[in-house]
Amino acid sequence: MKEREKAIEWFKNARFGIFIHWGIYSILGRGEWVMQNEKIPIKDYEKLKDIFNPTLFNAEEWCRIFKYSGAKYITFTTKHHDGFCMFDTKLTNYKVTNTPFRRDITKELVEACRKEGLKVFFYYSLLDWHHPDYYPLGMTGQYSGRPEGGNWEKYLEYYHGQVKELCTNYGEIGGLWFDGWWDKPNANWKLNELYETIHDLQPSALIGNNHHVDPFYGEDFQIFEQDIPGENTAGFNKANVSNLPLETCLTMNNSWGYNSSDKNYKSLDTIKEYFNKAWSKGANLLLNVGPLPNGKLVPEQVEILQKIGTWMRSLEL
Repeated sequence: MKEREKAIEWFKNARFGIFIHWGIYSILGRGEWVMQNEKIPIKDYEKLKDIFNPTLFNAEEWCRIFKYSGAKYITFTTKHHDGFCMFDTKLTNYKVTNTPFRRDITKELVEACRKEGLKVFFYYSLLDWHHPDYYPLGMTGQYSGRPEGGNWEKYLEYYHGQVKELCTNYGEIGGLWFDGWWDKPNANWKLNELYETIHDLQPSALIGNNHHVDPFYGEDFQIFEQDIPGENTAGFNKANVSNLPLETCLTMNNSWGYNSSDKNYKSLDTIKEYFNKAWSKGANLLLNVGPLPNGKLVPEQVEILQKIGTWMRSLEL
């Protein structure tokens, strides 16, 4: 418990992290929800795996940029709702090491972050539009073309197993950031068991869940999506601000994953205002980047991060 208490104190003082939404959806350049939004069947969407080859990806270059910006940690999307895994899991072939790229992007990011003194949190989607045992379907994924049927208990074993891999294969991590519970809010996700496993395997790891309701037992920080805690700017977050450490996640434009047509970037002054509002509520700001399919960060996003870094230094944080 002392390790977790120490980690919680660190988190309260971290103030700034980088969110990274990256996956095979970046190839299409229409955001991370493109599979759902355009009702792309699994058999067609899966083909993106066979052309994903981000040869310009350089984890150390990314982390130098993140470090300069003043960020203290990153949160990386190891699996988003499309079910594609950006880490070398043994539980499916639908993964980055089974693409032309073949490398474990998560491993390289973790190693680069450690060199720069950045902590790593893993985003993991409970929702899965691809897995055959994610059944019955929730509010999304009805278009997928998967056969009727599936075994929910097998899916629970699958996703719990992957979380265990993330907790055991990459050394000490900052924590887990879950999403997608809202797709099946009445399902038994076995979160108590999951959280106990995480805290056993990673005593200092912190758990957050973007479920848009009051925190569950075992969670260590409360998430607000596009929302300053208590302001309800997102229009859906009715959760009360808890006594847990707080985090606001925010996009630079209007998109999480790479969207080639979205040039509606917030001004530096607007982002500074979000920082100041979040900090005034005692919340960290988790600012998102959506890398290009070739592995480079979007130039406009890099420019914003560099300006934030200069501003942070002027504050002597």
